[in-house]
Amino acid sequence: MSFEKDTSFCVPLWINGTTLRPEDSPTYDVTTPPSQSLTWKACAATPSSINEAVLSASQAFTPWSKTPLSDRISIFSKAADILESKADEVQYYFEKEIGGTEAWSSFNQNFCVGALRSIGDVLEDTLGTEVIKGRDGMKGIVSKVPYGVVGAIAPWNAPLILGLRGVLTPIAAGNTVVMLAAPLAPMIHHFIGLILHAAGLPAGVLNILPAPPAPDDAAKIVETLVKHPSLRFLNFTGSTAVGRKVNEVAGRYGKPVTMELGGKCVALALKDADLDKLAQELVVGAYLNSGQICMSTELALIPTTLIPPLIEKVTSTIPKIFPQPTLPVITHPSKQKILNLLTDAVQKGATIHTASSSDQDLPSTFLKKISEDATTSLPPLFLTKVIKEMEIYHTETFGPVFCIIEYDDDDIDQAVKMTNDLEIGLSASIFSANEDEAIKIAGEIESGAVHINHMTVYDNPAFPHGGVKASGFGRFGGKWGINEFTYIKTITTAI
Repeated sequence: MSFEKDTSFCVPLWINGTTLRPEDSPTYDVTTPPSQSLTWKACAATPSSINEAVLSASQAFTPWSKTPLSDRISIFSKAADILESKADEVQYYFEKEIGGTEAWSSFNQNFCVGALRSIGDVLEDTLGTEVIKGRDGMKGIVSKVPYGVVGAIAPWNAPLILGLRGVLTPIAAGNTVVMLAAPLAPMIHHFIGLILHAAGLPAGVLNILPAPPAPDDAAKIVETLVKHPSLRFLNFTGSTAVGRKVNEVAGRYGKPVTMELGGKCVALALKDADLDKLAQELVVGAYLNSGQICMSTELALIPTTLIPPLIEKVTSTIPKIFPQPTLPVITHPSKQKILNLLTDAVQKGATIHTASSSDQDLPSTFLKKISEDATTSLPPLFLTKVIKEMEIYHTETFGPVFCIIEYDDDDIDQAVKMTNDLEIGLSASIFSANEDEAIKIAGEIESGAVHINHMTVYDNPAFPHGGVKASGFGRFGGKWGINEFTYIKTITTAI
């Protein structure tokens, strides 16, 4: 395994256990936020390379599916040891491809080490054969069977966690995988292939190809992958808008999918919430990785009487946790989208708050100053006086911004309805001194997960993770993830 630091390097394709740079493969520039300077280049997948990767995965499926669980677990354990020793490399790739901090790269690395080490427990507890006796004297032998070749599409924002998640569980369950790496983080996803191969994963079990950066080209590559007759299942993590398009393609070819899509995640505070705890969890939940996490806190539903003191606490908490004046977002279009949402909100009456000022400056002057910054950076900020008529109320910002929404102190039903009226349902939080009451309210909220007295950003490889409504369907994590990537097979006998 080589540690690539040369800007002339080109991230290759990873097919059948080796690196390839086909002559017909187009290349593109990978840049570093916030300056957008050249990092290196990457080879983009083509229809021919996709077909080659699927063929490799198809040929590897039968022997891999018959590999004993103990051998699979040994490979994952070795991969964990290798990954644990690569902190400097992980940090460098995170910094260069997504502008990620040391804390964010370390979190990704530690999470993945834990996932690799814990997957064995899940396998032994989940896979196996069950014998069922029917009333008619028939005996049923029920087992969980891997699908075959699985396609995986992972995003750039938590590239090690989401990239590994997209391939580890399918592979552990006995499938083989063709993964489309995120165009903005191709080296980090390629690195996953290097780690697993160095740990002993057989050639062809995992193939990784960077998706083209242009949306039209990427759409063609996705369709090439999905329509391949040997592709049996697809998992996708990304935005709701793109996920719907991918789901349409999968439906057209009759391929089952698991999808973890976007969020507009809500933190709901009851009037007995601990304000210091609430402020801290809002700040971290909204600004971690510059707010570029599907589970980032985007809306805070706060009782009317708590808003003035909460504003003061959030304002003073921001510089303690995020002392840097600005946080990088991934691209200029991402920054412009956020600016457009802020402009619309201000024009409709919202107030902007930052760590250094609130409505003391003219909002138009403040926004103009941000827009004139040539980098992709934005200050961590939050809005008050936000109403449903503002685009930011409904639209995922994917940046260092959250909105405080007011509700009547004693009308918790109103707050629950406001939460459930959103089309998303990925992650939510409830803050209250009364745990029993919080758990009761959590049961009424339409969301894949609800966290009590904790920020909306939370994931654990042993827990099921996924959304409802426009946030997707299916689950990653734990035994539920294994179940997603296997089908139930029943053999009956009259003997």
